[in-house]
This record gives sequence, structure tokens and C-alpha cells, in this order.
Amino acid sequence: MKVTSLALPFALLALAPLATADDKNKMAPDVAAVLEKADEFEVLSLDPMKLKEKPKDDFHGYKVLGKTTVKKDDKKAILDALHAGLKASDGSVADCFNPRHGLRATHDGKTVDLVICFECLAMQTFVGDKSAGTMPTTAAPQKVFDKVLTDAKVPLAAKPEKK
Repeated sequence: MKVTSLALPFALLALAPLATADDKNKMAPDVAAVLEKADEFEVLSLDPMKLKEKPKDDFHGYKVLGKTTVKKDDKKAILDALHAGLKASDGSVADCFNPRHGLRATHDGKTVDLVICFECLAMQTFVGDKSAGTMPTTAAPQKVFDKVLTDAKVPLAAKPEKK
């Protein structure tokens, strides 16, 4: 009987990370609302090298290689992929940040930007020019982003070298 009574607390402790991981892997409600309702929705291809000097057309410190305005069907595919990447993430991120993708969404005068590094499994979020934190992801959404960019004939940054 003592083994059974001790097993329950340990089982609950083991399940606790699963419950909290799902909560952490969601976008802030204000960020999600702008992305979902966006009147303007762009995907950007970024050079992963952080700029020392910021030109006028940088994207949060990264050179823009090209960008495309996203159509309704592509917007849904991108948002589905982003949410799936967040949900599937175990919260691990690499100790680097070499973003090759960006996303800008605007709705009702509010702009949300995502600076995304699928190599490092992290997304920096900005509301306007202010940082709104970093979210984990998986590499899976990259396929959708790359397809939207290549279909629009936007150049992609070179893939990271394998170590």
C-alpha cells in the first residue's frame, strides 16, 4: 500500500513538465491575434550574419535578401506550420542565432515581426520595435517558408555548414 501511495506523487511530478511545456510553446495572445488577422503578411529571406551597422532596410539587425507578400492560402500554411513547430518543440534551443527567415504581419496599425532561426530552433518576437521574447520551434516549418520564398523567386541564404 505504501508503494501505491508514493507512486502517485511521483507520477504527477513526471507529468508536470508535459503540462507546462505545452503552455510555454504558445504565442502570446496579442502576437497570435495580429498574425491571424493580418491585412499585410510578408515572408523575408535573411542573411544570418548580424550587421554591425544597420542600414535603413534591415530586419532587426539582419540584411534582407528578399521578401514576398503572402497570399491567403500560403498565409494559412505558414501559420499552421508555425503553430505546429511551436507545439512540437521540446523547448530546446541551440546556443546560437543565425536567422535565415523573417515574418512581418500588420493588423489595425500593429506590427508583429518574427526573426526565425530554424538551425537554432528559436524565434525572436517583436511587437513594433520592442522585443516580445523568444519562442522555441522545430525545423519543420522551414520547408513551408522556403517554398513560399522560392515560389516567389526570392533568394535563400546559404544553408548552414554541417559539422
